[in-house]
Amino acid sequence: MTPSTRRPDSAWVTEQTKVFVNHVANRDERPTCLIHDRDTKFSVEFKQFLKNKDIQPKRLSIRSPNLNVRIERFVQTIKYEALNHFIAFGQRHLDYLVSEFVDYYNKHRAHSSREHLPPCCAEPPPEFETIKLNEIHCEEHLGGLIKSYKRIAA
Repeated sequence: MTPSTRRPDSAWVTEQTKVFVNHVANRDERPTCLIHDRDTKFSVEFKQFLKNKDIQPKRLSIRSPNLNVRIERFVQTIKYEALNHFIAFGQRHLDYLVSEFVDYYNKHRAHSSREHLPPCCAEPPPEFETIKLNEIHCEEHLGGLIKSYKRIAA
């Protein structure tokens, strides 16, 4: 993850893209296209970098706000579930909050499109008949704002 910025420009967007491509490089199913809007930050260098990595840049059509729905939903989720509950004391603190939430979102949070499994989970956990309170571990994220519960190993 790269640091946040108050004034994103083409170089920053290209750097974000490089980090993303490196992050997904070892996946079995790598992205084949990247959808972006018509902002001038998506420069020739940005598009050339993607093409060099065999990723097709696809620009959204004019006046198509609903085509950005997935990222808009994630932005809404991180705002409502995390950032609205904090006062960020500088860029480093904001980067920490975002990093913690992204880790929680990808490794712990249930996703309905994945049968309520986190994206990083390959198989569903085994089912248990009865769980006693002393067998439950509470894991806190973002200073206790978000809590996950897991069964303690026997």
